[in-house]
Amino acid sequence: MMWRTTKEVLHHSRRDPPLADEECRLLAGKFSDYFHNKLLNTRHAIDMALQHLSQIVFPVRRNYGPTCCTFGKVKDKEVRKLINSMTAKSSPLDILPTKLLKSCSAVFSHVIARLANLSFEEGLFPTSFKTAQVLPLLKKPGLDITEPSNYQPISNLNTVSKILERLYSARVKSQLLSSANFCPLQSAYRVGPSAILLRWHYYVY
Repeated sequence: MMWRTTKEVLHHSRRDPPLADEECRLLAGKFSDYFHNKLLNTRHAIDMALQHLSQIVFPVRRNYGPTCCTFGKVKDKEVRKLINSMTAKSSPLDILPTKLLKSCSAVFSHVIARLANLSFEEGLFPTSFKTAQVLPLLKKPGLDITEPSNYQPISNLNTVSKILERLYSARVKSQLLSSANFCPLQSAYRVGPSAILLRWHYYVY
């Protein structure tokens, strides 16, 4: 409270007046149309690029090693460990607060493990968990707040959806890393390896 009061006294930020209900409705529709059309334009650009590449023959790399036919069974212990390692931050789409989920992890871990196993066996992801709360985040302070191109969309999924995603990612990651086609010098989208160290290892050896 002391730091918040000090910030308000010393660093006054510009606060725009709240929008009326009708203005909020029109602005929300404007955001929805902009991001929807942006996805359509990106899909169209990809389709056009693939048509120009239709005559190019890409080398086919054979897969070496075991194939991924089924996923390992999800156990309650794994889900409980994952729940306890998560932060207490909740999503507006959560039916139960994350704090309650963590305090009763022994109970909910069995239910989530059962749901994950059914999802992996059937190859289906629950439709209700595909819904996200999209929050437009202003790219830089001072930009026009009524211009959709000045925002980037942030998707906020519910906590159970994130748990299922991490369970799936753990199984796919082990399969990818065990493949002979995986390049050990890849540093992007990996936890741990540094790009600088990998480049140094490449040039030295």
